[in-house]
Amino acid sequence: MIKEALVGNIAFSKADAIVQGIAPDEDFSQGVALAVSQKYPGIVEDFAHFRSATPPQPGSLWSWRSGAGPQVVSLFVRAAADDHHGKASVEWVDQALAQLRELALRENFRSLALPKIGTGVGDLDWREVKPLIQKHLGDLPAKVFLYTIFNPLIAGVEE
Repeated sequence: MIKEALVGNIAFSKADAIVQGIAPDEDFSQGVALAVSQKYPGIVEDFAHFRSATPPQPGSLWSWRSGAGPQVVSLFVRAAADDHHGKASVEWVDQALAQLRELALRENFRSLALPKIGTGVGDLDWREVKPLIQKHLGDLPAKVFLYTIFNPLIAGVEE
């Protein structure tokens, strides 16, 4: 089940997993990545270590957890760029969402929260991305909370 049109800051989500779309050279200075790094600052250093040991490939994912908090799943949907404004690819979103589906089933997530992956900094058209989310996540046994409007001050109503 996908619950769409949530308004709020995804970093405040109570879901088992918070999903974000990032670039292989992410600096966590904008968009959802910034909100997540402000709530979970340890992700920045851990990602730097991960990136130096295993260069991320577009279309893949990296999963991170700190203590009892939610699992943060980073989908590599944007290209690396000197200005950290790399564009996303529909193909990479499709590949990463397929991997997210496998992870959600393997980890038995009861709920996931995700934004409109690749449509902010990544500059993709939501009309191209939304069907991919439906395709890969629409029939999961987990609840999928789709945050469509970012408000940094409030938590979305996940019911």
